[in-house]
Amino acid sequence: MLASCNTTTDKANSENKHIIFKDGAGHTLTKDDLANVTGEVNYEIMSDRSIDARAQTLHNEARELGQAGKYDEAIAKLQEAIKIDSTWAYPIYDLAYTYLLKGDYENALKFYKKTDELEPGGFFTSKTELYALEGEKSGKFPKGLYIDYMQIEWTDDANKKLEIARAITQNTPEFAPAWKELANLLEDKTERLQAIEQGLSKEPDAETKGILLVNKALLLNENGKKEEAKQLLGTLIFSPDATKGNIEIAKFTLKSISEK
Repeated sequence: MLASCNTTTDKANSENKHIIFKDGAGHTLTKDDLANVTGEVNYEIMSDRSIDARAQTLHNEARELGQAGKYDEAIAKLQEAIKIDSTWAYPIYDLAYTYLLKGDYENALKFYKKTDELEPGGFFTSKTELYALEGEKSGKFPKGLYIDYMQIEWTDDANKKLEIARAITQNTPEFAPAWKELANLLEDKTERLQAIEQGLSKEPDAETKGILLVNKALLLNENGKKEEAKQLLGTLIFSPDATKGNIEIAKFTLKSISEK
């Protein structure tokens, strides 16, 4: 009996050594749990079900047309794909984005909502797009703000990116995604943390909030607060509001921090 007790104790101690995160609700994450995380989500394969080959072909053709600026033709292809498989989020998401590029914000919002209904755990940046377009519709944000914000992604000029992010945070300080981008672009750690805290205080969408929290954890770790950073990431991972993308990024970050 004594030997059995010792074996049980040794096993428990061994398991505890591999625990990276544990909270009061009983959630735990071990090294094994994080061993294969990559920080990425394959949005093209969100379930085990197969996608109709015709819908896939139409979707691929639509994406090529959209990249060539042939938005109306792309929309027609996407609508055909959706008729074939109305529960596949990818063409619906791309339809919303194509309407956005055309300046048809009403239809863009309509199909981002549909995307979110099909993939409530997040699909690419659908949560942020919903947040922005609903804010524009309600008058919280000025019309066309999200397209202005997208210029940050579309330009390769780092100085221009910073200029756009600063302008949006100054002119529309309640728009949380711009604070997220500003935090990514700033070099000074104190300024980055201030931008992160500003973003978190603006009732951000779930996706933006998750990225802000991951970046805050990275800064905490850089400032020697490793355990606080791990706690923040673990809490995010088990948050019911976290998106699939946030969870994967947080797991990868937690793994990276823990290995150093």
